[in-house]
Parts: sequence; structure tokens; C-alpha cells
Amino acid sequence: MRDEWFIRGDIPMTKSEVRAVSISKLDLQKSSIVYDIGAGTGSVSVEAALQVPEGHVYAFEQKEEGCALIRANAEKAGVKNLTVVPGKAPESLPGYPAPDQVFLGGSSGNMDKILDFVTELNPAVQIVINVIALESLTQAMAWFAKKGWEPEVVCMQVSHAAKRGPYHMMQAQNPIYVITVQNPDANASVLQKHEGNVSAVSDPARNFQNLQAQTAQGRPARASWKRPRILLAAPGSGSGKTLLTTGLLTLFQNRGIRCRSFKCGPDYIDPMFHKYVLGIDSCNLDSFFLSEEELRALFHKRAESAELSILEGVMGYYDGIGGNSLSASTYEVAKITDTPVILVVDGKGSSLSLAAQIKGFLDYQKDSHICGVILNKTNKMVGERLRPEIEKLDVRYLGAVPVCETMDIKSRHLGLTMPEEQSELRGHLDAFAEQLAQCLDVEEILKLAGYSEKEPAKAGKTIQEDAKVTETASRKAGQAGSVCSHAVHRMAVAMDEAFCFYYQENLDFLRRHGWELVPFSPLHDAALPDQIEAILLGGGYPELYAKELSSNEPMLASIRNAHASGIKILAECGGFLYLQEHLEDEHGNQWPMAGLIQADGFRTAKLGRFGYISLEQGGACRIKGHEFHYWDSTAPGTAFHAAKPQSNRGWDCMHQTDSLLAGFPHLYYLSGPELILNFLSGTATEGETTV
Repeated sequence: MRDEWFIRGDIPMTKSEVRAVSISKLDLQKSSIVYDIGAGTGSVSVEAALQVPEGHVYAFEQKEEGCALIRANAEKAGVKNLTVVPGKAPESLPGYPAPDQVFLGGSSGNMDKILDFVTELNPAVQIVINVIALESLTQAMAWFAKKGWEPEVVCMQVSHAAKRGPYHMMQAQNPIYVITVQNPDANASVLQKHEGNVSAVSDPARNFQNLQAQTAQGRPARASWKRPRILLAAPGSGSGKTLLTTGLLTLFQNRGIRCRSFKCGPDYIDPMFHKYVLGIDSCNLDSFFLSEEELRALFHKRAESAELSILEGVMGYYDGIGGNSLSASTYEVAKITDTPVILVVDGKGSSLSLAAQIKGFLDYQKDSHICGVILNKTNKMVGERLRPEIEKLDVRYLGAVPVCETMDIKSRHLGLTMPEEQSELRGHLDAFAEQLAQCLDVEEILKLAGYSEKEPAKAGKTIQEDAKVTETASRKAGQAGSVCSHAVHRMAVAMDEAFCFYYQENLDFLRRHGWELVPFSPLHDAALPDQIEAILLGGGYPELYAKELSSNEPMLASIRNAHASGIKILAECGGFLYLQEHLEDEHGNQWPMAGLIQADGFRTAKLGRFGYISLEQGGACRIKGHEFHYWDSTAPGTAFHAAKPQSNRGWDCMHQTDSLLAGFPHLYYLSGPELILNFLSGTATEGETTV
């Protein structure tokens, strides 16, 4: 591709001649995973992405202007298999799939650390380095000498004709050293390691610990990601996934195992229970909102500091979009993250039929990932009778959990009640964890997850005690919970009993882009925090607190004054209802609200406009989200068209002005970051394609 094709800006770019040689030296394959470190304008990233249609390119760039140029050039080229990762290497590198090839165009003085990191991820990685300074060449050669590797070094000096009066003179560019190297012992060592594990393949307890042979045209196998992890799934909702997940998290926490929790799908409440147990934020894994590579990278980043990751499924294991596809199902998440699965089966009222049900789930997909089974609401005697029938299906029977009345988590119209509403929940969880330790084969669960204690756990050690350490590690890796060190904006975030539904990834996204998040309560506070530039009103249960919200007139006046002064307001679902003129409570009473939107919120007889949506403007998808609400509005808005995936159904929604973006949809910011950033910066352009 010609240099003139790329959008340049003021960021350095690898020129076309050097780019052609460097990409040739990378020896790219169709399914390659490629790192472009110090990606600049993304010229190498874009050309590499075009050559690896079944693979993926990660462009690491520390300058914000460079990240924007990479995204613009990727969009111009129409490539979808390119992820831009902001931040300085090697701190920005953890959590992404091991690379097959690495192009190092800039190291900012960290060449040794970067090379150490990528070769640890994949000892057989193919590395191409471009350097201009002799000192950088010396540094690279010293690192290779330390490893005992002999690199290929090519010195390129390109000259271009330039007109000087009536003559053409050759104008020389700086000489470039193109260094290419691969561990000469990598093929033998990696393949030998893989062959040593072949005998264990038939054992479901080891299937997820073996190396995955992913050879392509003679390239060595790449090891699968080995972090211990397990996913709890079920044939359908109401089988007890949340109860068992929180119980196991409590059990492992009490054993001193540092856990991370994840929830498949768009659920808000289950992650609150996870956080209640662990004291640290959970994370949603949703393959509708994110591509496979993006979801895998998010999971890896969040799990990197954990000793064990526990994933909770959503709905039935194979239930995906439209009710007739695997897309966005728990199974798809298990497949993307390569996570072993425990199937939680409600055994109440059944016996041998449970074995038939389990066999159906195992056989429905050949790569079901199901390695173990827990029978819930089943006494031990029935479970033991069924053990032989279950284990003959080549799946581990892990025990039976009897009905536990004290741990019955009550439901509400939006799902489960919140953990704060469960009286004496902590004590009940500890007791339930002890019960699980007696009725489940906990050691086998840990074995399936790939966890093994390297040293005895310290008695009494809790995740809460390690939360600060874990979050510090997360910040260093640019993970969730990080607080932007260069925060330059303040955003007030509604957080109380009425407003509590937030994707942790959205909050992290705002922090990474310079926003300090300041919590406030529309229920209890008299005014907004000082010196704010934006307000975020999330979902929740404002209809249950309509009288109290309406009675807090000082806060309503503060919201109105903020809007009048041009402060940006993002509002979703419950937050959207709060901004309207009136809100009907659950008893049919109407209560005055903020009145920024000329509409009234009212209760409906059933769940409306439920599920995933792509929000479109001008026929182009701007961002993705979902709707789930029993209340409606007399004016839902017309700024966007909500398109249902795998369906012709859709509807108009949301209100959008220069300072207001509000509607029923819960938005997932990572699926359309430009929309959110442009709104907050005041540069929103209607119809701009971001997804």
C-alpha cells in the first residue's frame, strides 16, 4: 500500500519500502496472531490484518493521537480483525493471546522487557524489529547474544527522486536496520512438550490443561492460555447457577484462593452477588457486545491476577440470540475462552431421566466443554445411585446439593433481589459454603479448573484483604478497576438503592479516558458533587423509590441546573425514567421527576422490548446494548433505531442533544467507544460508523 493512502497526522510511520520488507520477514499465515508494538499510524497493523483474515492483529500504541489514527486507517481499509490497545509496552501487553509474530517498531527504551515478555508468551514467536539508532541495534544484538540466538540483520537505505530545478536528485532517507529472529530451539521444545501431554487427552480433567496443537505450514504449536478457570452452566434459568457460584466463591475465598468472577451475558445483579462475596468487581463476558478476540482479551486481562476464575453462565447453556442460535450463548463464551464447564442440573422430581438430560447436553455439540456435573436440589442418596449412569457418559459426577431453604435468593421483576437486601447473607453464605464442602468433590472441581495449590493456603486469608494488591496489579495492566493517573474530568455517577446497574467495563472505560468518577445519591444527597462536567444515571429501581426521589427537590433542582448549564448527562433505563416529567410507582401513583424530557414513565403489564439491540443512525451501527424493563415511556425517543439481531424487528429509541444522551437501552461502551467519547467531548457526528 502506498504511503499516501494512510491518514498520517504527526505520528511517525513505517515507510512503504521498509514496510514491505518487514512484513515479508514476519512470514504471516492466514490464522496468525500478530503484535504490532509501537504501531504509530497503524500502517504495519493494517497491512498485516489484510494478510491474516482468519487471525488477528493487536496494535499497541501509547499516544492517543496514534490510537485514533490506527482506528481511522483500519476503518478506511475495512479490516475488522484489528484491536487497538492504548498504553506503553510492556505494561499494556498482558492478557492478550500469545503472538505468532511480533513487529517491534518502537520500544520507548523498553526493548529488553518487551522481548522478554513476548518470548515468554510464545518461545517460538517470529520477531521483526526496525531500528534506526546504532544504540538500539546494539541493545537488540546484546539481547539476542544473551539468548544465544543469531538474528538476520538487513540494512536498508531507500532514496527517492526529488526535483531540483531542471534536474532530479536522489534524496536519501535514514538507513533502517531490519532485524529478524526466531528461537532456533522453539520447534523441538514446544512440540516435545505437546507430545508429552498427548496421553492425557482422553481424561476430561486434563483436556483443558494440555497444549493445543495449532501448527500451520510448519510453524510450531502455540500453547493455550493456562490460567485456572471453571464455568458453571445449566439447562435453563432457575437451576441454581447463582446460588452455587456464590457458594463456591465463598468456599474458595475462605480457603485463601484469590478468585476473580465473571458473568456471561448482560446481567447486572448476579455480578453484585459476586462482588459481595469477593469484595472486588465482577466482569461481564458477552459475545454479542464484543468480538471473539476482544472478549478473550478482556477475560485474560481480568483473570491475569487471579489464582482461579469462576464464570457463571446465563439462561440455558446453549440458549443464544433469537432462541434458535448459539450466538451469545454461555456455550459460545466457554468456547471462546476455552473454559471447562460444570453443568448444574436441577434434580428435583427426577432420577434416571437426569442422565438422559445430561447426555443430550454432552452430545448436542461435540466440543461441549462440559467436564463435570452437579445435581442441585437432590439428596446425596439419589446422587450416589445416579453416579455410575452419569460417569459412564465420560463426565465427572461432582456431588449432589440438597435444597437449602436459608439460601433461597428471592426474585423480583428485574431478576434477583440485590445482596444488600438479603438479611444475614454473609453468615448464610459461610454456612452454605461449609455445606458445599461436605456434599461436593471440591478437590475434583479444582482439578477440572486446572488449579493446584503451590503452597498451603494461609488460614483466614480473604479476597477482601488482597483486594488492594489485586487492584494494584490490575491498574498496572490497564485492567478493570484502574483509575486514570491523568484524570482531567469529573463525572457524577448515581449510586444508591434506586440506581445501581452499571457494567464495570463501562466505568473502567471512562476512567481510562480521563474521567474521575464521583458517586452521589439522587435519593439521599441534596446536591450534585462540585466541579463536574458530566452526570451518569444508570439503571436500577427508581419506580420503587419514586416517592422518595420526587421528595428530594433539592437534588432535582441541582439536576435541572446542571442541565441548563450544559453539563453532559448520560442516562439509561431507570436513569431515563428519572429525567422525565412524571414516574408511576408500582402502586399506580404518579410522582414528579426532573422534567428534562417531556414524557411520563408508566408501568406496563409485561416485559417489553426485551433483549439485545444494535443502535443505528443513518443505517450504520453506532453502539450495542440491550433493553429489559417493565416500565415504558410516553416518548421513548427517536434519535436511534434499535435493530434486533437475527430479526427484522426494530423500534426507535433514545433522546440525543449536545448535552443529553438518554433512553431505555443499556449501552455497552466498548462496542461503540467513539459515540460515547464524542458525546462527552462535544464532537458527536450523527451517522458516524463506530461498530
